[in-house]
Amino acid sequence: MRWDFARAALLGALVSLPVSLAIVAVPLSSTVDASATDMLALTNQFRHAIGSPTVPTDPRLQQAAQNHANYNSANGILGHFETAGLPYYTGYGPRDRLIAQGWTTSFVSEVATGGSELGGVQQLWDAPYHRLGLMHPNATTIGWGHSELNGRQSNVGDIVYNFGIRPVEFVRSPANMQTNIPTSWSGHESPSPVPSGTSGPYGYPIMVVYSAGQNVQFRAAELYGPNGARLPFYLAPQQFEYDYQVIVPQRPLATNTTYHVRFDITVAGTWLTNEWDFSTGSTISGGGPTSSLPSDNGLHSAWTSQTQVPAMQPASTSQVTLLFRNSGTKTWTRGLAGSQVALGVNGDSAAFSALGMNVGWPSANRVAVQNEASVGPGAVASFTFVVKAPFSAGTVRIPLRPVVDGVAWLEDQGVFVPVTTVVDYHSRWVAESAFPTLRVGQLSGPLSISFRNAGSQSWIRGTLGQEARLAVNQDNAQWAALGVNWLSANRVASQTEATVVPGGVGTFTFQVRAPMTPGLYAIHLRPVIDAVTWMEDEGVFLYITVTN
Repeated sequence: MRWDFARAALLGALVSLPVSLAIVAVPLSSTVDASATDMLALTNQFRHAIGSPTVPTDPRLQQAAQNHANYNSANGILGHFETAGLPYYTGYGPRDRLIAQGWTTSFVSEVATGGSELGGVQQLWDAPYHRLGLMHPNATTIGWGHSELNGRQSNVGDIVYNFGIRPVEFVRSPANMQTNIPTSWSGHESPSPVPSGTSGPYGYPIMVVYSAGQNVQFRAAELYGPNGARLPFYLAPQQFEYDYQVIVPQRPLATNTTYHVRFDITVAGTWLTNEWDFSTGSTISGGGPTSSLPSDNGLHSAWTSQTQVPAMQPASTSQVTLLFRNSGTKTWTRGLAGSQVALGVNGDSAAFSALGMNVGWPSANRVAVQNEASVGPGAVASFTFVVKAPFSAGTVRIPLRPVVDGVAWLEDQGVFVPVTTVVDYHSRWVAESAFPTLRVGQLSGPLSISFRNAGSQSWIRGTLGQEARLAVNQDNAQWAALGVNWLSANRVASQTEATVVPGGVGTFTFQVRAPMTPGLYAIHLRPVIDAVTWMEDEGVFLYITVTN
């Protein structure tokens, strides 16, 4: 992990709404120094409760934090950067302010909020991106400041780190067997760890942080309530570093309830499962770390292999097969409810069907069922299905996971099928028929324009995403009244040939009817692959001369 302040300062991104006045069992002193001491004491209470080493303060950090708290209060600002010339300016960024106090380190982050001293610490701890810095096992020193200049309350914490040590392997919050966890969280944090368009209150954020800069990649997670019920959650994006993962329950947790959480993660290249229990009440139900887990149903799977999907032009199809070993104790039986294994889109997403990638799948989010009539423990099942390339260039990854519908999802091993669409459609004008001269209202004879296929992909008549059409440039519909059996108001014709291979010539044949007013009419035409891309605009026009 390499934390320079340009990135680490983001760790102190603002909690932008008023602090909730949480009640904490620490007496509040009246002096500034005592306030900083109380804030550090509460921070260390939180750290100790999750197994993260407690940390001291330092007069230099405390003074830097106090200086910035004074700046924020005096200027009515909630932020991390100062402007020279404003009252109480002591340095542009947190690291500058620490250096001004005689502390030199590149590993520094800052948190800031409003409200009372201890209420501010509580709110910063509740917000997961801020909790990350406060709970981090590699934090070594923390300085707090509180100001009430101009009647505005400001709290600032400066944190420094040493990522060369490993005091513990990881810390979790809530911690294993920790009780009296809040049931809900407002979601008020910037940047936000929850998707835009959602609204709180949410359940209390759950996170795991590894020490010494170990990279933590997400594979899957589960949150279980009583009787093994799964709770939906949001996965928070990694915003600042890569040594942690956060999930946020989509709805508040129940009171006096034990929950079991499991993270399937890859830590420094090693696949790990980190799971534990916590409670929103005063006790842990059942008293064990797996008390909320459902009993083993004997249904388990392990990915074995899969075929590759070649890069395709839009709307092309390809067959793919995935193999999974039955690593459980129950036989998988095709056609038998509660025993047949299907290959499902993880999370039951229908988005890939909506993209048009579904070719004969059993349903919008089930791509295949096992090919074999019976797959006993230790045997391998195959799942074969067809995918269609989307119209847009790029790679779409379909996340897949075996499932026994109505019973259980099997292991989520991060399996996905990448489907890559390559768009290489191009054209070059070749020839066109003579420009017609027509009397008003007269029907023309067949007119034609030819274009060479200058790309690497064939034009195929009748297939959306592959068929070449001659269009009025910029979808202009003003010439629709002239069209005779055109495809639409601004699509003149489709290719005549069944297939136009690269280098071949495609012909577009059509008719027009002269308008009722004499004059010269110019229709700007251009080839297009509808739903995918326009081809080159070479300034091709059809000129129609209309006489009485």
